[in-house]
Amino acid sequence: MKEQKDSMPRIAAAPESCLKLVSIYVSDNHPLLQLKRALDWEAIRAVMVKHWRKAGKNVDGGPGLPWPVELYVPLVVLLLVKVYHSRQMEEHLRENVVARLFMGLEQQLEAQIRDHANIARAVEALGVAGIAEVNQLIVKQVQALGLSSTEVLSSDTTVQEPAIGYPNEPGILKGLAERCERALRKLHKRGAKGAAEAIEKAKEIYRLVKEHHLFARGKEAKDELLEQMIAQTRELIAQAEQVIKQIGRLGGRVAASARSKLREMSEVAKMLLPQIEQWMKTGLVAKGKIIHAGLREARAIVKRYGGKKVRFGYKWLIHRLKGGYLFGKRVEATADERQMPLESLNDYREVFGLEQTPEMSVYDRGGSTPKTIQKLREEGVSKVGIPPRGKAAWPVEAEDQLKVKSERGKTEGSIGTLKSKKYGLSHRQERRTETQSAAGQRSICSLNLNLLMRDLSRARKAAGAAQV
Repeated sequence: MKEQKDSMPRIAAAPESCLKLVSIYVSDNHPLLQLKRALDWEAIRAVMVKHWRKAGKNVDGGPGLPWPVELYVPLVVLLLVKVYHSRQMEEHLRENVVARLFMGLEQQLEAQIRDHANIARAVEALGVAGIAEVNQLIVKQVQALGLSSTEVLSSDTTVQEPAIGYPNEPGILKGLAERCERALRKLHKRGAKGAAEAIEKAKEIYRLVKEHHLFARGKEAKDELLEQMIAQTRELIAQAEQVIKQIGRLGGRVAASARSKLREMSEVAKMLLPQIEQWMKTGLVAKGKIIHAGLREARAIVKRYGGKKVRFGYKWLIHRLKGGYLFGKRVEATADERQMPLESLNDYREVFGLEQTPEMSVYDRGGSTPKTIQKLREEGVSKVGIPPRGKAAWPVEAEDQLKVKSERGKTEGSIGTLKSKKYGLSHRQERRTETQSAAGQRSICSLNLNLLMRDLSRARKAAGAAQV
């Protein structure tokens, strides 16, 4: 039997003649150490272990190398606090004294703890659900510490925009053809009949896209080329489907992956091509239009009011509590705005318990319908803070209207912070929906950890000032 080896490179301690120990005093009041004392590590560990177990990590002492839970739990939390990627985290752990103290490794003489690949695996294995659960624990801990409250729930939708070029129709069709061609080449090497002809069809689409971008002048010429691209794409998909039928289930893992990709692109084309044709006829972006062949769930989100009319990406429902603490999730691009206040209440109860209800629920005018307002009141929300549409009457008294407007402004500000360069909800480089969603949850969790660290420091300083 082949001996199992750890992929982690072993770095021995420096020779005794070169070894130098440096003592550095770190105050117990350092913000990171205050955060370490405030977090519920037992609950965070239980959540992470649960999701690592689902991901197949050896957390239960089975055969093979054990998964170092005690190392990775504080490591992942520290990565979220610093808002680092895995390579930055590797360097930070090697050089930063407070980071090693946060992780309880102040006595370890070896500089390297884990390389970036192992760190990335630990974060990825938690997935979307794992990071979301950790964030829920942080939000509940903030309430337990008295640094926030659950009386007011303010929610809004926003768009997580991937780092992609502007989604013009020829570019989207080219991306679809490229993915088909890569899959077809794999099948062609395994002797699939018809794959070569389909590859040539993909190349014809590339030629048309190039001609559209560089040489076509005027709308009529561009539309004519776009119509040719649509026709060629339909033929490409038809040929690809014939290749799938011809090769069947033979060919091994690589062929199976290629077949899966071709089926996926066939499904994308069935939705995308009619959407492009609608745009050519009406000049209007189709509701829920596909904008990227590789990110199927990223859509064109049409807004009826305010700012840009169309945004491209994933729709998120974000909830804000007192102090700026956030939680949220990705929702369908076509999700009805009128139902979002009710969905916000469901998310609130998922975090704080089914019997819990906020005193005031705040949302923008997109959720203002008599049915939604009535349903919220039936669920126990005493103050429904949703601005009315048009000249309709407010559902709350005049004194609460100012509070609703204030909360709406704060929520917009929190979403802006979440989309800032530091936390990076938008403009992510990830190329799968799952990794985009996980990155979004990490952004929210990172913001909350930094807010908690800030509030703990402020509370300590206020307590010190009161004693003077």
